[in-house]
Amino acid sequence: MTPDAPNKGLLLLDGAQYEDAIDWLHQHYSADAPQSLFKGTAYEAIGAAGPFLLNASTGSAAYAAWWGGTDLQHGVWLSTPLSAQQLLPILQRRLRIFDEHRRELWLRLADGCVLCRAWMAGVQWPTGFWFGVESVWLRQDNASVCAWENQASEFDAAPANKGLAAQITLPEALLHALSLPADPETNP
Repeated sequence: MTPDAPNKGLLLLDGAQYEDAIDWLHQHYSADAPQSLFKGTAYEAIGAAGPFLLNASTGSAAYAAWWGGTDLQHGVWLSTPLSAQQLLPILQRRLRIFDEHRRELWLRLADGCVLCRAWMAGVQWPTGFWFGVESVWLRQDNASVCAWENQASEFDAAPANKGLAAQITLPEALLHALSLPADPETNP
């Protein structure tokens, strides 16, 4: 059963989809306070390219654009009671992950197309990965779909404040699904 569209949440957006992403976001969505996930990290200098976190609750321009199917379609909408300031450091601790061989990798966490391929493959995230997030929503075939519901949103698999250092190991099946090439037959 897919839950009804929630009204409180945040939008993760990969800046690679847009030329001059931070300028474009501030031009069209400045009221939604776009913030780079690299804010306050050693990578802040490249933060203008994203990924970004935007306020996207009911009434915001980002909410209307994403849920209405008019813009920001490659974003990942997160149902969460947390504010952007609360969720930002949590998401930062998930930008780098371990594979099962303990290699540290960057995760394209804000790319809805990448996450959609993982959802379509039927893989699950480890418990505690989506700490503070009740459900993860993606766009597929011009519709909003609840890809994952988080039954343990109070459990944090990366509680230590280690900046961008990896703390979570993703299973091989999930990493494989996240790395699949885009399928031209689908329209995520």
